[in-house]
Amino acid sequence: MTGESWDQAQQAQRAQQARQARQTTWSPFAALEEVALLALGAVDLALDQVRQATGRGEDVVRRSDLRELVADGVKELRARGELASKRVVAADDDNYLELMARRAAGRRERADGARTPAGAGPTAGAGPAHA
Repeated sequence: MTGESWDQAQQAQRAQQARQARQTTWSPFAALEEVALLALGAVDLALDQVRQATGRGEDVVRRSDLRELVADGVKELRARGELASKRVVAADDDNYLELMARRAAGRRERADGARTPAGAGPTAGAGPAHA
C-alpha cells in the first residue's frame, strides 16, 4: 500500500467510525425511561407549585384583617366587572374613551354649576362689555 492510499483508507475508516458514533441504537426501554423521567419532572414541578400555593394560602388565612381583605376584593371585582360590561356595551354604541370623556365633562359641568351662584355662570356678562 502506498502512503496516499493508506491515508485515504484511514480517512474512510475514521468517517465510518464517526457515522457509527452518531447513530444511536434505538431502544424502546430507553425511550420509555426518557418519557417517564420527563413525566416525573413535570409532576414534581406541579407539586412544588401546589406546595408553594398552599403556603401562601395558609399565610392569608392567618391574617387578622381577612374579612376586610375579602370585602375589598369583592368590591374591586365588582367594580372591574362593571367597567368591563360598560366597555362591551360602549363598544357597540360609541368609542369607550369618548364616552368616558363626555361623562367626565358632564360631571365637571355639574360640579362647576353647583359652585357658582345663580346668575354668575359662564353666560353672565357674556354680552358686549360697553353696552
